[in-house]
Amino acid sequence: MKHTKALLVCALILTLGTGPGVSALAESPDSAEENRQAVQDTSYLTAEEENGADTANDSNDTDTWPQPKSEGEPQVSAADISHGEIHLLNGEEYTYSGADIQPEIKVFCEGAELERSVYKISCQNNRNAGVATIQVEGNEEAGYTGKLERTFHITPMSVEKLGAALKTTEYVYDGKAKRPEVNISYNGKALTAGSDYTVSYVNDKEIGTASVALNGTGNYSGRVTLSYRINWPQTVLNQTTPVSMNQIKLTWKKAAGASGYCLYRKTSSSASYKLLATVTSPSAVSYTDAAVKEGQTYYYRLRPYRNVNGKKVWGNYSVVRKQKACVATPVIAKTASASCRSVKVTWKKVSGASGYVVYRSTSPDGKYKRLGSVKGGSKVSYTDKKCTCGTTYYYKVRAYRSAGGKNAYGYASDAKSGKAVPSKVSFSKQTERYGTKVILKWNKTKDASGYVIYRSSRKSGKYTKIKTITKADTVKWTDSGLKKGNVYYYKIRAYRNVKGEKVYGPYSAAYKKDKGGWVYKDGFKLYYNSKGKLVKDVSCYIGKQNSYVLKVNKQKNVVTVYAKDGKNGYIIPVKAFICATGKATPVGTFHTPQKYRWLLLVGPCYGQWCTGIQGDFLFHSSPYKTRNNQDLDVPEYNKLGTTCSHGCVRLQAGDAKWIYDHCKIGTKVVIYNSSYAGPLGKPSAAKLSSSHKWDPTDPNMYSKCQKKGCH
Repeated sequence: MKHTKALLVCALILTLGTGPGVSALAESPDSAEENRQAVQDTSYLTAEEENGADTANDSNDTDTWPQPKSEGEPQVSAADISHGEIHLLNGEEYTYSGADIQPEIKVFCEGAELERSVYKISCQNNRNAGVATIQVEGNEEAGYTGKLERTFHITPMSVEKLGAALKTTEYVYDGKAKRPEVNISYNGKALTAGSDYTVSYVNDKEIGTASVALNGTGNYSGRVTLSYRINWPQTVLNQTTPVSMNQIKLTWKKAAGASGYCLYRKTSSSASYKLLATVTSPSAVSYTDAAVKEGQTYYYRLRPYRNVNGKKVWGNYSVVRKQKACVATPVIAKTASASCRSVKVTWKKVSGASGYVVYRSTSPDGKYKRLGSVKGGSKVSYTDKKCTCGTTYYYKVRAYRSAGGKNAYGYASDAKSGKAVPSKVSFSKQTERYGTKVILKWNKTKDASGYVIYRSSRKSGKYTKIKTITKADTVKWTDSGLKKGNVYYYKIRAYRNVKGEKVYGPYSAAYKKDKGGWVYKDGFKLYYNSKGKLVKDVSCYIGKQNSYVLKVNKQKNVVTVYAKDGKNGYIIPVKAFICATGKATPVGTFHTPQKYRWLLLVGPCYGQWCTGIQGDFLFHSSPYKTRNNQDLDVPEYNKLGTTCSHGCVRLQAGDAKWIYDHCKIGTKVVIYNSSYAGPLGKPSAAKLSSSHKWDPTDPNMYSKCQKKGCH
């Protein structure tokens, strides 16, 4: 009927495909009536429909059910799965694996299993241990709606199943905690301490068995305990050494953690060991066995112990050391090149020795041949004079003791090497420094073929070779072109040509060329130290000269000694002396005619170290009352620096002696008057007390001043 509706209420369990469930109704033109009848048979009508209520106009139809889209094609609603169930095929508990876990499931609605294609699966919190959720949502494209949800549990993985192991299982005790690294992993990934497991150690500092416990946390559970060992250090009895005929000294390496040591001894290889001594000091590393007989061989071993909770924990025994009681073994103190062809061997004195024998080899472990012997236990050196320059030799020394007409020998010392090389060179104090150059001078070295000079800008810096001197007689070289104001350091060493190769001697001490040195100023050649201060005695820098000129300034009472500067003449002021001249002192140029050790002077009085100037005029010491250098005329001495003599030039005793010793007969003397004291100025002399009856500069009286502490 056009205006009559048959209301259909359909209970449908819909599936896609050919899987289980009830198929949706499909209406076709050929079977429309049959299908309509089937629907009517299962319909439920409202009261109005049962009474045949009908609407007069289709356009006002208020029926809310879906209407067919076209003739023969009825409208069907999507199936809701929210009233279904999720079945977990492998149970509700799963073990943590480090990866996402998605359980295998089946979904049922109204007792029928749904095909997998009609729903979607998702999981939350499904990696780490705890409660996870699996959700199923209908696939709308397949005609399904609604959601289902179910929880499952992820339990921690037990660390007991992961094969944990220690990277190190053996340690040597040293008093510090020993905590080995733990190797533990799961599915190829190493576990992280602190987040995956915690670690605790037991007995990790003490000798014995220690353990480490792993307790799983987070995604891991359970407990694993692993053991490891902390062992005694290897017991080392270093050596046994005879220190005299009836004493043997034992030394050992300190054992970490030891409370003490027990020493054992026996007198033959087949005998049993007996306790020799217990050393209770943990820091002790030696013991002297004083109960031995000369000539007897003894066997020793050592064992440490540690006190733990009132009990001794024993270490292992050391290796056995065998020792004969005899004269002690010498110790070579040093070997040093004595010349280009000799080596001096020096050793420490051995108590009770009657003498020593020296041996030599060309290799440390080679065959040693006897060189010679030294009689007398107090003689402790031997010079090997049969060396080839540049060859390294090895020496041993053996002591012996004479008794009953026979020599009882001790053990040979350890080997010590030595090599004969050219002697060490030293720079001379006469080396000259100038602003932009330095004239290096050194002592000639016997057997040298030449010398090599090195330079550096720092004393302990890198030295660069700057010159090779190929003649052994050359002992001077000038390094010029230096930067003014810079500091330079020099070293030198000799070499000797041996079979086409250079054999070098040791380096000299460093010589410093600083900002000081020689300067030409006001017609003089002056020497300044590194601080720029004028040096007023340069005798040590220029050495003893063949000739000097003495200039005496009567007005200022000062004598200045001059040395020759080559073609420049006598322009080097060497030193200056305070003096006392007289009105009668002659002015002019003279040459010294004679010398006197002591001379009777006007007074009467006496003078020491007298050097004539002209006639009766002399250089001499301040006068003495008698011919005795302890009878000085003190008041006259204290007048030095003034015009007070009878015409001679009085000096301090030390200055008079310098002229006496250094200035030859014929030395030029110039006496003049000037208000200018000279380039070195006027020295001073300390005033003496009346009891000081000797000149403090007198070399024969140094001891009196030193004893008194006055000068």
